[in-house]
Amino acid sequence: MENKSSLTNIKEIKMNLNMKYLVLVIILVYFGQTVNGQSIFPLKISENKRFFVTQQEIPFLYTADTGWKIFTNLTTAEAVEFMKFRKAQGFNTIQTMIVMTPEDINRYGQKPFLGDVDFSRPNEAYHDHVYEIIAKADSLGLLIVMSQPWLGCCGEGFGTMPEKPIQKNGITKNRIYGQYLGKKFAGLKNLLWIIGGDNDPKGDREFLLSFAEGLYESAPKHQFITYHASSTHSSTDLFQYAPWLGFSFIYTYWREKPNSWAVHDLVPHVYEVALREWTKSDIMPFVLGESQYEGTGSIDNDMGNPQIIRRQAYWTVLCGGAGSAYGSDLWNFPPTWREIIQYKGANQMGYMRKFFEQIPWWTLEPDFSHSCVVSGFGEWSTNNYVTTAVSHDKKLMVSYLPEIQSLSVDFGFLSGDIFKCTWFNPRTGETDKVFTIKTKSVQRISPVNGEDWVLMVQGSN
Repeated sequence: MENKSSLTNIKEIKMNLNMKYLVLVIILVYFGQTVNGQSIFPLKISENKRFFVTQQEIPFLYTADTGWKIFTNLTTAEAVEFMKFRKAQGFNTIQTMIVMTPEDINRYGQKPFLGDVDFSRPNEAYHDHVYEIIAKADSLGLLIVMSQPWLGCCGEGFGTMPEKPIQKNGITKNRIYGQYLGKKFAGLKNLLWIIGGDNDPKGDREFLLSFAEGLYESAPKHQFITYHASSTHSSTDLFQYAPWLGFSFIYTYWREKPNSWAVHDLVPHVYEVALREWTKSDIMPFVLGESQYEGTGSIDNDMGNPQIIRRQAYWTVLCGGAGSAYGSDLWNFPPTWREIIQYKGANQMGYMRKFFEQIPWWTLEPDFSHSCVVSGFGEWSTNNYVTTAVSHDKKLMVSYLPEIQSLSVDFGFLSGDIFKCTWFNPRTGETDKVFTIKTKSVQRISPVNGEDWVLMVQGSN
């Protein structure tokens, strides 16, 4: 009896420690940005190389907004207003670019370069403005993930053609600019880097490598670097095992597109790309760096609705991702940006983050062999595919149902004798129904009506 009592006490201690750990995460995320007066930045990479952690070893769920043109199209005061609003919605990261096009000038009339876009002559005043905004983001507890030089998908950026600045500046000046940026922003703890920008390197490859090497050798090593490729490609597809590549971007749209754009019938879903990334031998954190944007434009222009936004984000995390980035037609800060910032999908990204950060999400691994959800998981390469992840100890299972469908769950695969099952509504951020299963057999579970649902199963003895 004494031994049994001791084991019970140990289990209770472990449970209490886990609860305290999760409470600490929640307090840190929603009420402050320091632990014992210490900043959460710079981020580190977890021991298993799958996700980011804070200085206190607390898992950091990358929840980004693509405020790409914050440095050119907003004043400092407006940038702070924007960042505070996004933080209140639940975002902890802003993806940006120093400048998007060679013609861009910031709100203070400053160009990023002196001369004819000369990479060896950066405009100090322009880059000081960038530095100031990143420093203010740090005071808000926000991570900045920043790109330069931006290639561009469609000829609008700095690259992809011989007459564009990346190739025109040559290998040496690309390295000089990389070195300049590394030194200029070395004092910032809340900064990570993006190379590329909505395109594969193509003819820019040797110039981009020179830039990356210059940045990598001069920036502090906690400022991890990634590459933003074109749709369907990830960073590791193009630069696997590169010494400067610290984390990976995945980027894709969806398979089913209007017949007018039939080429996209070949585009994989987010979960297909995420699972492929998770199984690679070059293990590093990966995030959904860009995908569908919420907005009022035509779906032919790659705009999505809140349901598309939600499923791509949940698919990513449940397929082993370290987080995702939300996009909208706010990205270039048009005059209506204060209205756009209130889109439903943005608030729902905050609901998602809160849901995952109240459980040990970092212990989840994709159930791609369907050992837990044995049927009802939909069809591969379609919109109705259900992604499921199970924790290391098999006491936690989370499934995302992009459509209303019934699942067959093998409770014998999970640990525990009693299973608390919860339906979470990703549209409202609320729990809809909680029930208990007391069997180790396969059970059929169905959600109520709606667009999409999250099923969470927690086992106990």
